[in-house]
Amino acid sequence: MGKVTLDVIYEELRKLNRRMDILEDLIEEIILRELPRVKLTEKEIDEIRKSLDEIRKGEYVTLEELLNA
Repeated sequence: MGKVTLDVIYEELRKLNRRMDILEDLIEEIILRELPRVKLTEKEIDEIRKSLDEIRKGEYVTLEELLNA
């Protein structure tokens, strides 16, 4: 095993963030592709898109936080 430096850790975190971005985009695409089959209104679709943007920004609460409120 090689020497672990802050640069190595940073690079691994950067790779992980890139993979997370790809997964988020994939999940969003799947959700949006399936929505028309459910027959949601444009307003409902817009709300879902806004929620996804909030999640990306880190503006969300967990289910546990909601249940304990």
